[in-house]
Amino acid sequence: MKVEFCKGTLEDRQDIVDFGDLVFSKNSRPHDFQTLLPKLYGPASQFEPLHYLVKEDGKIRAMICVLPMEYRVGNKILKINGVGTVSVHPAARSRGYMKKLMAWALEDMETEGYDFSVLGGQRQRYEYFGYTPMGTRLRYTVTRDNLRHRYAGRTFASLHLRPMEEKDVADCYALYEQQSIRVCRSQEEFLAVLRSWTATPWVVEENDSIVGYFCSNGNLLPEVLLRDPALLPDLLHTFFQQFGAPSEAILILPEWDLTFTPELGRLAESIRTEADHNYRIFHFADVVQAFLQVKAGYTPLPDGQLTLTVDGGETFTIVVENGIASVQKAVSTPDALALSPLQAERLLFTREGWREIPQAASSFLVRSWFPLPLLTPEQDNC
Repeated sequence: MKVEFCKGTLEDRQDIVDFGDLVFSKNSRPHDFQTLLPKLYGPASQFEPLHYLVKEDGKIRAMICVLPMEYRVGNKILKINGVGTVSVHPAARSRGYMKKLMAWALEDMETEGYDFSVLGGQRQRYEYFGYTPMGTRLRYTVTRDNLRHRYAGRTFASLHLRPMEEKDVADCYALYEQQSIRVCRSQEEFLAVLRSWTATPWVVEENDSIVGYFCSNGNLLPEVLLRDPALLPDLLHTFFQQFGAPSEAILILPEWDLTFTPELGRLAESIRTEADHNYRIFHFADVVQAFLQVKAGYTPLPDGQLTLTVDGGETFTIVVENGIASVQKAVSTPDALALSPLQAERLLFTREGWREIPQAASSFLVRSWFPLPLLTPEQDNC
């Protein structure tokens, strides 16, 4: 048997899609990746070279996809990627193929200068490769009764919801581009991104003018943008009225959101803070710099200085002076907090991190500055 490790080519195009559909359909529910992820597997996408393959006698037996993206945080661009379609044929398991593919992909990520990588999946399986659950997202559940009682006597704005079409993309994309924190999307791929994960993008109109858009996946609303945030209750009212069946709506928001969250905090039946996805950080200083500045934008940070040394990687000093945060490359000193990469990820980007690292638990700065609000929007994941 001939075993080959290779990147996908145009000749593999249909085999890649068929293999992903086969493995995931056998593992859980029926999958159709061209429908599930049109941004990646749509007819216009050149997805073949994004795939790391193992072939036995010319047939794919294991595969992962690494989708490159850019993440804008203010004026800073982070180079990131999403890992997906991680699959091994049932007949080829226990041959070590996935370990070798992941090692190959991670080596490329480091060589190509990625700042961080994100994926979904069972936690311990990916902690072997340096990924761990990190980041923070806020889940708000709003019921019909919440709206009825909170806004008793209110006359809701007359909004109209309709599926987004190509003619709407320019207006909705311009609204998306106004966000200072976002994964960079091109206008050409915007509609396909919004349709990912079986979501339906909807245009919100008032008096025949577009005032926003949102994605829905049943009662889940993973992305909502409105020109006037005060229209959120009106949108939710219209959502319940127009769609009839849902008894509740679930909104997923980043921790830095200060447009919808104040009102949702007073409205929602339940509010949950949860880890975002599994991440691996490659360049700690750059990622910490970006998201520490994000956090400084919505919560006061006490002044201070903290130096961290990551085993086999970076030493950097975090400085907050007069509420302004910065990160500087440094030389390790005896008083630096020495951490493994996994410990550093947990400390910096999870709510539990300080509990897991005894030498950090007593630090006022650690408890005040962290976790940092890392989040990748659901529609951008693969």
